[in-house]
Amino acid sequence: MRFRLVIGAAGLCAGLWVGVPAFGQPSVVVHPALGALILDDTAYHLDSATLPRPDALCQGNGVTWRCGETAWTTLQDRVSRGRINCRPLVSLSASVSITEPLPAECTLDGTSLNAWLVRYGWALADDSPAAPFQEEEAQARQEALGIWRDGFMPPREWRAAASLECDVCSARHESIVRSKEARQQTSANGNAD
Repeated sequence: MRFRLVIGAAGLCAGLWVGVPAFGQPSVVVHPALGALILDDTAYHLDSATLPRPDALCQGNGVTWRCGETAWTTLQDRVSRGRINCRPLVSLSASVSITEPLPAECTLDGTSLNAWLVRYGWALADDSPAAPFQEEEAQARQEALGIWRDGFMPPREWRAAASLECDVCSARHESIVRSKEARQQTSANGNAD
C-alpha cells in the first residue's frame, strides 16, 4: 500500500512539473482577441501568418464550422508542446505595449511557428507576391488542410470577387442615375417651353 502511494505521488509531481514552464522559459499566453502571443509582458503578432478571427466561421460543401476557434485552439495546443522564442521584426527601441503586438518570427523548439501554421492550414500567408510562406500555403491548400478543407475561399479572393460585382453594380447605378437626371432635365426643358 505504501509503495502505491509513493508511485502515485511521484506521478502527480511529474504531471505538475510538465505543466510548469522550465527555468528560463517565458510564460506564453495565446490571446485570440488581440491576435497575438504574449511572452512574459510582450505581445507578438505572427508576421506573415494571419490566423482567422476567433469568431470566424468557414463554409464549404454546405457545412459551417468554427474555423477561427479551431485555428486558435490549434495554436494554443502547439505552443504548449515546446520552448517558444519570438524575434521581433522591428526595433525594440519603439514603445512596447501589450495592446499593440510587435510583428515577430516565432519559433517552437527551433522551428518556425509562423511557417508551421501556414503549412498546416491554420493561418494565411500575406498576399503580396514576395511574402514568405507562399509555398506553405499552396501545399496546405492543395492538401485541403486546416481551414482549406471543404473548399475554403480566403477573404482576399471573395473580397476581390465582390468588388468586381460592386463595380458592375456601381456602373449600373451610375447609368440609372444619369438616365433619371436626363429625364428630369428633358422634363424641365419641356415645362419651360
